[in-house]
Amino acid sequence: MSRSSVESQLVEFATALVENSGGIIDWQSDGSQATAIVPPDLAESLGQHHESFLVRTQPGDEGLVLSLGGEFVDLAARTLRHFVPSVGAFAVDDLPVRKTEFAAAVESSFGWQNARAKVLDGSVMTVPYHAWWFHVTLQSEETWESLVSVTLNARSGVVVPLSELLSLGDLRPTKDAPSDSSATLDLALHVAEAETMRQATPFLQRIDARRERDRKRLQDYYRALQRESSTPNKRTKTVPTAEEIESRQKAVKLELQRKLSELDERYLFSAVLRPIVLAEFRIPAVAIDVEIQRKAEKRIFRVYWNAMLKKMEPMSCSRCLRTSFNFWFTNDTVDPLCSTCHGS
Repeated sequence: MSRSSVESQLVEFATALVENSGGIIDWQSDGSQATAIVPPDLAESLGQHHESFLVRTQPGDEGLVLSLGGEFVDLAARTLRHFVPSVGAFAVDDLPVRKTEFAAAVESSFGWQNARAKVLDGSVMTVPYHAWWFHVTLQSEETWESLVSVTLNARSGVVVPLSELLSLGDLRPTKDAPSDSSATLDLALHVAEAETMRQATPFLQRIDARRERDRKRLQDYYRALQRESSTPNKRTKTVPTAEEIESRQKAVKLELQRKLSELDERYLFSAVLRPIVLAEFRIPAVAIDVEIQRKAEKRIFRVYWNAMLKKMEPMSCSRCLRTSFNFWFTNDTVDPLCSTCHGS
């Protein structure tokens, strides 16, 4: 990432941080520095002694310096915790919802492979969607960090591809708090773990390659020591006995095992997923009940037509929780199975 790109993101972030925390900030035309006027407690949180101070993109004698290498990151993190809420609820109004064609939408979207389906009824309602953001850290010889976001239908628990919801222009903050989030947090963590491993694949491959390189170096070195242990001593010109050779090679082998164990321990990594933001978005939808019959057993599922996506949302596999529109069902409990779980 270029320096100018980093600086522009720092400027954008600092501006939003000040303005969303109750202050104002005015940048010069060249964008090199700005004047901020903030409440006393915000100034103290940002490490400033006065309510009016300079904000700089380059080091200076005074003011707040925007830099990834200085104290700005720690000051910003403290300010975010104290002044910017991490939980909020918003309503998305004025999205058109048509109930008339919901049966056709279900039939054209889903495939019921070993069961009969009967669309029962549909009703227009406001559905809560929980958007979780996680700060992810993988720690080994190096540290890898990222932000992972997961959005779920809070009623069905299905992951829904709704991105950039906070940037919508017609969002309306609501006064009441989000609905119970404990269930969606567990589901979101499960999805975030898989997404973390996907995003971190290059990092993990690099760590594995480095570990294998170090293992090979150790093995090559101790193999050479083993070969030397069975050769005559050049200084004394004595030939070791069979017992001496066996003892030396055993010692070399044990030392190699110890070194390899230390190497594996050094390359172990710890993973931390920390939820940092929850936003609930209340979006109009059509809730549709579908009766599934597998042999003599019947079960009713509720699926959703999303007014923002303008299409049906998928369902989740009862075993792996992956989303799909194509399902098989178990005989006794009529649990939905994706193609992978059905074939396993």
